[in-house]
Amino acid sequence: SQSFQFINGRMSSSTTIHHTFLAQAVGSFEIGPVEVEVNGEIVRSKPIRIEIVQASGGATPQPQGGQPGATPAQPRHDPALQGNDTGVFLKAELDRQRVYQNEPVIISYKIYTLRSISSYSLSKLPNFAGFWVENFELPRQPQTRQEVINGQRYLIAEIKRSAVFPQSAGMQSLEPMTIECEVQMPAQRRRSRDIFESFFDDPFFARTARVSVSSKPVQIEVLPWPNNKPANFDGAVGHYSLKATVDRREVKTNEAITLKVTASGQGNFKTLSAPRLNLPSDFEVYDPKVAEDINRANNQISGSKTWEYVMVPRFPGNFEISGLALPYFDPRAKEYRVASTAPIALSILKGAGEVALAGSGRTKEDVKLLGQDVRFIALSDLPFQEIDRRNYAQPWFMTLLVLPVLGLAGALFYQRHQEKLSTNVAYARSRKATRAANLQLQTAKKFLQNNDGKQFYAEVQRALMGFLGNKLNVAEAGLVTEDIQKLLEDKKVAPAVVAAYLNCLHTCDFQRFAPSQSNGVEMKQFYDQAQSAIEQMEEAL
Repeated sequence: SQSFQFINGRMSSSTTIHHTFLAQAVGSFEIGPVEVEVNGEIVRSKPIRIEIVQASGGATPQPQGGQPGATPAQPRHDPALQGNDTGVFLKAELDRQRVYQNEPVIISYKIYTLRSISSYSLSKLPNFAGFWVENFELPRQPQTRQEVINGQRYLIAEIKRSAVFPQSAGMQSLEPMTIECEVQMPAQRRRSRDIFESFFDDPFFARTARVSVSSKPVQIEVLPWPNNKPANFDGAVGHYSLKATVDRREVKTNEAITLKVTASGQGNFKTLSAPRLNLPSDFEVYDPKVAEDINRANNQISGSKTWEYVMVPRFPGNFEISGLALPYFDPRAKEYRVASTAPIALSILKGAGEVALAGSGRTKEDVKLLGQDVRFIALSDLPFQEIDRRNYAQPWFMTLLVLPVLGLAGALFYQRHQEKLSTNVAYARSRKATRAANLQLQTAKKFLQNNDGKQFYAEVQRALMGFLGNKLNVAEAGLVTEDIQKLLEDKKVAPAVVAAYLNCLHTCDFQRFAPSQSNGVEMKQFYDQAQSAIEQMEEAL
């Protein structure tokens, strides 16, 4: 810092430079004299003698720039924070580098800087291909702390934190992230003896430079699951509990029963599959309604996922819903475990209407004996049949022979399809991509009818990004325009289809933040355009 004084027409000035030292050992030390050149003369200060004593157990030093009462961090050495003239670094830090498949890794991106940063922006997000990503919410104003590294005091701020779930075993790599910062750099001036020129070396007159910095790629070793997998294991990893309830246990035929199955705990709920139901054959079951409640806090992904089934019993009687099971792998115990529920007993009473027999047009009450005596003798002549007519040569006979083979082939195909859905995450996501996108578009259509442009374009963007994420088996949270174009080009998608799809994404980005009022006609046209883009991309992929 500098100060100037004018007294009785005479000017005097002083320059103060602050240094902070941290003693590493007990003893007597001397800080040598400081030399400066003033008007061609060398001026020296007196040496300073300092006695370092053992720290008292009851006294805690007050750190500079930290929280009151906190113990200052010990200086450390970090080779990653070297070789950069700007004094600004971006580091990707992992909480661990060796995990099991689908076990989360917390990755934190932090800025280390020796200089003042007025602003920053993300210019390139890392490509999380092969990972499922859950992002943590951080304060809009990053919290900072100070730490001495390589003998220099750095200001550290965390700007992004995510939980990544590797979807396949082996060595996996996370690509760098790039940011651009507005950094205050010291002015480059020639050495001067003029004290007035040294006044302009104050940080107030520092120049601002735009600096681009990138993190280094990081490697994660992903271990495969052990071989002794339990039956119906679908890749759940973490800690789970399971609960099943029904809204009522006694109903009449053709009345609906709601079965709620809830899995709660810690893990990747986005890819968690529903426990397999074993219901009575006389129950008609509809596709479940799925709800998620995910909590991203304290470096953990926890919460619950609920499947709500609607069941309609067709026949009266006493039935039982078998206990449900959710097999999962516990990475802490390094063993498989099963979360389960108790069976649920149901009492189905006869309703007011008749109960239909499956496969016939009659009811149970229609089945009665008409008599116990000899049947009525048919008086009409029996039809004649040609002697040389062979049934095995008839088309209907050949059809009967082929049908079992076709049925067996269909059953095998269906079984392999179900096994592939339960074991291959990429295949399962690809199969549900179009249906999930259409559901998202239906939600967008409601905002279209209400003329809510911001929400409409946000939902359409979710449909477009979600479709690509499911089709390409990548986390949509980590997709940017350049990565999307490269991925689609690698899939040999026609440039016209890629351009139409990217144009829809750009329109969503623009309209979401545009200040103008939404136009209903334009929104309807864009809805059709987005729907057509998804259909064309479905054909191309």
